[in-house]
Amino acid sequence: MRNIWFTIYSSTKDDGKYLGLNNYRTLLELLLIPAVQDKINREKKIQKIMLSLFPELETDQVDNFKNNYFDRKVVNGGIINLEVSSKAIDWNVLSEQERKDFLIDKWKILFNNLSDDYFLTDKSEVIASLEELKHNEWRIINSPFKKKVKYNKESYSVVIDITTQRAQLALSRDSDERYYPLKAYETCKIETDANFKNFKLEGDTLSFNYKNIFNTMFEAPAVFNLNEIIK
Repeated sequence: MRNIWFTIYSSTKDDGKYLGLNNYRTLLELLLIPAVQDKINREKKIQKIMLSLFPELETDQVDNFKNNYFDRKVVNGGIINLEVSSKAIDWNVLSEQERKDFLIDKWKILFNNLSDDYFLTDKSEVIASLEELKHNEWRIINSPFKKKVKYNKESYSVVIDITTQRAQLALSRDSDERYYPLKAYETCKIETDANFKNFKLEGDTLSFNYKNIFNTMFEAPAVFNLNEIIK
């Protein structure tokens, strides 16, 4: 089943207004899938649920939101969008926890103002999942491959370690879970820059081939010398 896309849009063209927001958006998209997606009624034909941040708005546009989505058989165009005010905050000076609180509180407003027929569970379970997410560490460690890297009689998992600050391609040694960082990426670009379809180990050279056609057209495989990395 296709994932619902949870995303955040900023109305301002000022690139310096929300520094790092793209990283939060990318990570939160991944966190909301297990936290919320299975509680949403798929019969509504929802494809994307989004928050739109407007620094010029005095208040969140809840009344318009209800008029557009309350008790509808299906969602027009598959998109649910709540326009929210960010006038009261200066994103760039907020701590990480304050940023998490702000974003999750806005998501809670969105889901609180959908009618009950949008949910497979009681709406309070969705709100509780969001509140729990607010207090969890925002970090995801995924292994893009089931296949292990076998090097010098040791076995390693390939992992991508994602936080709001960066995404890191690394090897995790199975015997002691020691991390060996390979390369850091901007979190918001992992789906393009770290989108690998497979890897190959030849001697000390570990190479990753890109899945994305645009990467394969313009970039050579990502190559690492394990003799220099694993000491």
